[in-house]
Amino acid sequence: MSDSPESLELKLSGAIEQRDAVLVRQLMDKAEFVLLSMNDAESDGDDEGANVFSTEVDGMDLLVAFTNEEAAGDFVHSMEETYEEGEEIEGYVLDGGALLEYMPPEHGLFLNPESDDSLVIDHDLLALVQKAQA
Repeated sequence: MSDSPESLELKLSGAIEQRDAVLVRQLMDKAEFVLLSMNDAESDGDDEGANVFSTEVDGMDLLVAFTNEEAAGDFVHSMEETYEEGEEIEGYVLDGGALLEYMPPEHGLFLNPESDDSLVIDHDLLALVQKAQA
């Protein structure tokens, strides 16, 4: 039986607050995450994967991910006004282990932005999570 998204978010929130890298790793390894990327309909597609959503918060570079497809869809719909005609948003589902393995260097992780359940794993904690054994 898998955890519901709400219980995953609640457990992650507590583990992040306690800075418990091992527990964060265990929770992430059991979960799947959605990444979004933006493709311009006019581009030739050579830089596929290069446009995964990221942001900067308080001077910290963060990769944007979602704990479920519903949260990703809500985010896309809430941001529709900022996209230009011809831009397409694509979603990719990754398991937590793959997400941790392929994180861009010097980035933290921003989960479920623009929602009541948003969480930030800063770069320092994320580095510990990546090194932790589940």
